[in-house]
Formats: sequence, C-alpha cells, structure tokens
Amino acid sequence: MRRLLSLLFTVAVNCASHCDTEPLFLPIRDVQVLPNVEKSLMKGIPATIGEPSQNIVLLPWAELNNTWIYDDQLYCDKTVIWNDRICEIRRGGVYDEAQSRSFTKASDIRDAGGSTSETAFQGAESGIKKLVSTSLAGTDNITLEGAPGIEDLSIGIPRLKWDAGYTMLHPLGLGSNSTYLNALREAGKISSRVWSIFWGRMWVKTPIDGSLVLGGYDEEKVIGKNYTAPLVYDDYTGTAGCWAGMKITISDIRVNFRDGSDESIFPSNTALPCCIVPQRQLLLEAPGAYVSRFEEVTGSNHTGTSYGLHWSARLFDADDAFDGDITFHLDSGLQVRIPNDQYIVPFVDIDRSGARVTKPKTKELLMNGVANQPATLGRYFLTAAYLMVNHDAGTFTLWQGNPTQRSKLVKVFDQDTADKCGKDAAGVVQPTVSTSATPKEEKEGEPADQPESSSSPSGAIIGGAVAGEEE
Repeated sequence: MRRLLSLLFTVAVNCASHCDTEPLFLPIRDVQVLPNVEKSLMKGIPATIGEPSQNIVLLPWAELNNTWIYDDQLYCDKTVIWNDRICEIRRGGVYDEAQSRSFTKASDIRDAGGSTSETAFQGAESGIKKLVSTSLAGTDNITLEGAPGIEDLSIGIPRLKWDAGYTMLHPLGLGSNSTYLNALREAGKISSRVWSIFWGRMWVKTPIDGSLVLGGYDEEKVIGKNYTAPLVYDDYTGTAGCWAGMKITISDIRVNFRDGSDESIFPSNTALPCCIVPQRQLLLEAPGAYVSRFEEVTGSNHTGTSYGLHWSARLFDADDAFDGDITFHLDSGLQVRIPNDQYIVPFVDIDRSGARVTKPKTKELLMNGVANQPATLGRYFLTAAYLMVNHDAGTFTLWQGNPTQRSKLVKVFDQDTADKCGKDAAGVVQPTVSTSATPKEEKEGEPADQPESSSSPSGAIIGGAVAGEEE
C-alpha cells in the first residue's frame, strides 16, 4: 500500500558540535596529475595524503565503504592502457606509503579501523568482494580540497586487479558505512552523513566544475520538484534495489530533434530498471536494442568502439553525429533532458606523452549496449540531474539539475538528529524511510503525514514516498 512521506521541513536546530556545522563543498574539476606534464588532466576531487603531502585525485564511489588508494601497483588494463605513464595519470597519481611519515601499517582493514564489508551484490565490480581480504591496510592523513583534513583515516591499498581497469582514479568510498563520512561526522565537521553530487559540464566553451557536497546539498543546482526513494542495497535482478542502492525505472527515452519533434527509442509497453552509479564513465549502459534503436531513430551509424577515457562508448564521424538532445522519463514523472554536448562528445584519451587529447573529427556517443549485465546511469546523467544520498535517513533524492556556477549550500538532517538538536541553526529534515511501499514523486498540494511544516530555506522541499517491493 502506498503512503506519502512527510515533506521535509525547515527546523531550527541546536546540538553541541555538529548541529550548526555548515555543509562542505568539494570541487570535482580537472586536475593536473603529473607536475611535469601540463595537460595530464583527470576530472575528480583533488586531495593530498601523507606527510610530506602527496597529490592524488579521487572519484566518489556510491557503494564502497572504504577509501582505496593505489600505490605503484596500479593494475591498469594493459590491453587498452599503453604505458605506465598513462596508467599513473588515469589512476590519479601514485601514493608512496613508504615515503609518508604519517602512514601506519595495519594487519588488515579492521585493524586500521575501516569497514570490514564491501558490497558483493550482482552488478558490482566482481573483484570488490576480495578487496577487504587481500589489500594492504593502514592509516594516513588525508585532505580533500574543500574539506578539513582527517588524521589517521583508514585506507586500503589494493593488491589485486579488482576493477575493470578503465574505471580510473582512487575510489572515495561514500557507501552506507563510509569511513570518510563517519570520520567527518565524528569530528563534528559535517552535520549528517549526506552527500550530493553534480558532475558539471565538460567539452563546452565555458565548462562548469562539478561538486560533491557533504552534509547537505546545493540549492542553486536544483530545479523544481524532486523524487525521493529508499536506498536498497541488493542484487539488481529480482529485487527493488541494486548494488549502489539507487534503482530507478525509466519509462521512456526520447531523442529531441532540432525541429522540436521527439521520438522514442523504447520498445512499446516496456520499462527499464536502472542502477544509478555515479562513477561509471558513460551516460547509459543498457541492452543493445536500446542503443541500436537510437542509431535507427537518429539515422546515424557508429564506426567503432572507444578505448579512451569513455571506454566502450560508440564512435561516430563528427559530420554524421546526431545534433539533438535526449530526455529520460522516469516512472516517477521526473524528466531529465541531457544536452547534446554532454552525451555526444569529442573522442578523448590520454596519449603516450601523458597529455589529455581530443579528436574533434570523431565523436563519442556515451552509451553502450550490454547483454547480460545490469543497466546503469553513469556520471553524465549527473550533468543534467542532481543526486542527494542521505545515509542517516536511508534515502536518495533526484532533481532536474541546474548547471550554474552559483552555489547555496543547505544543511540536511535526519529526524533523529533534528530531535536531539535545539533552535540555534536552520536546516532541512528528511524523515527516515520505511521500505513498505512504493516510491512516489513529491507533488504540490499533497498533505503531509504529520503537522504542516514550513518550506525549506528557498522553498525547495525535499520529499517523496515510501518505497518497497516492485510492482
């Protein structure tokens, strides 16, 4: 049976330490990885680790609990990554624990104070289940740009090729038991285990950096109503969840022609369950029929497959590439329109010199047809959508994104934290979710389950419905 969640509401809070802590804004931007190679650029979160400090670049991972840092054993896929320099850049720099005075080796990740479990659900990287048992573990000091430093954070150093080798960068674990989020909250640096992400805009004349907000969300980056549902970590097949916890259903995908007309690439009377996986390198990975239908509808024909930074994307001659947008229709009613220049982009790779290069005459369609694998929405979905994950409340929230340089951060609390706090600082409260009903988009005029609440700081209410079994 369906029932509405209570709308989030603005409250005054007063709690020693973290109740009046402002959210943190961490940029996701181009970072020069090698100091002697000017264009050795990777997009991620710049960070330093160790003493003396060493520069690395991190990528948020939704399902991992620990933060995993590569040393000189980088485990790149040598069939598509041609030399060690390219590998080092794609991984976001090399960490040398032997040169860090602040590194302390531990017997295992538990001894280091880390999480002893990582997701092993269907759809996750197959090597994740072995990370905890095989990796070198320890603690070191780490500082991410935009956030205070954390001393003695538990880290794992991989000792096997656990990912596909093209995922790139050091993984920052933001899962349900994230050691990084836990450390920040315990230190009183964030008010809640909430993180929000916007990937930004690339490959345009005026790029917009992305951002990871901790302890809240960026009100300037969202438009209109939102959709909230429970985080459900489970196998992709036959459940309401997926390995990253964020499963949605796409009811239609329509290509938007320049003359104003639209056409669906969906087979009739179908729906596509998708897992939102922010670290994935494309916009969409889906059964091959959907991607082939895109080519049929747009009158385009791919010439090959990319082995560059957008591994597995379809290649097209630039003169023949489709010039329209594409709109994702979710069964919740939310629509997300991806502009053409964010999903049909110039071919991009790291060349043998270590420089990031593009080939303007070749375009990449950031979609891949998969056979017996789960469908995913990756980072380029977050060029036009905004995602917030609230581990305290057990929910995730999606908005249509607003690509702007402006920023206005809003604190987000779960109900339990708000109840413990007083009246000294304003924030937004998101009730803890149950999993007994079906998720639903927030709509104007719907009553709350509890006394009427005020709007959030700028009227952008975060709400939704309780979700559970798929129908």
